[in-house]
Amino acid sequence: MSDRPHKWRDVAWKRAIVDGAKDAIGYFMPDLAANMDTSREVTGITGAELPRAGSDTDKGMLVSDVFLNIPVIGGEDWGVACLAEQQDEHDDNFALRMFDSYVRLRAQRPAGRTTGFAIYTGDSKNVNSYSESCYGLKASLEFRTFHLPSCKVEELREDKHPFARVMYAGRLSLESGDDVALRERYAWELLNATSDQEYDKRQRKFILEFVGRIFWLNDPQISQKLKEAYKMKTISLDEYVREIDKEEAKMEGKFEVARSMLADGLPAETIRKYTGLDEGDILSLS
Repeated sequence: MSDRPHKWRDVAWKRAIVDGAKDAIGYFMPDLAANMDTSREVTGITGAELPRAGSDTDKGMLVSDVFLNIPVIGGEDWGVACLAEQQDEHDDNFALRMFDSYVRLRAQRPAGRTTGFAIYTGDSKNVNSYSESCYGLKASLEFRTFHLPSCKVEELREDKHPFARVMYAGRLSLESGDDVALRERYAWELLNATSDQEYDKRQRKFILEFVGRIFWLNDPQISQKLKEAYKMKTISLDEYVREIDKEEAKMEGKFEVARSMLADGLPAETIRKYTGLDEGDILSLS
């Protein structure tokens, strides 16, 4: 049997962390989230790879680690290494890979502050620390690991946090495995339960896209009715987010112009006239 569904499930976790980064940090690292500057976007760290789908062949699938830059209030931004692994069984090298991810991130940010967390779905015993020594040199790392099989389905179902919904979908995917009927049943449940009354459009988008990937709805065995329902649920969200991204890019362009005009010593009134920004926004850039 092809391991392509397994690889797409890995992509599902990493893509959800990237697309729902603020909610992911809020769920997994609430202490860091309390200091997060929510007016700025969480971004991928320059020079670090983010996950991408890769080619159409199993061997061409690339699933890389996730590295995020977390903007904080009145301080130096934090780098976060996120390791998420969809495992069908135990993985004795999981802690080592988290250690390597942290080291890679730390090397890219010698003057920055660095932390990390992991999501693990297998049954290995040691998935929250790593230690090794070699002739007098000893290195160790402890990190937060969220062990999905240990999470109670009922608690995840009742928790309305956007990333709890992702965790719930992931937990159900463990139960369904490769059973097509169960995958369809759980996917229908999540499609119907992810409403606009509880989540905004961006949140619904990354939740539903996670559902599509984690239950591998591209599978030819999945019913056309479910595929059409999924498409109808997500197509309007795609259009919405594209429009929002355009507006945000336009605003950022205005801010860049304002910064340049401020640097040239132009008064706020002149900048307001040519950029359309409020005086308060202009003064906040100075």
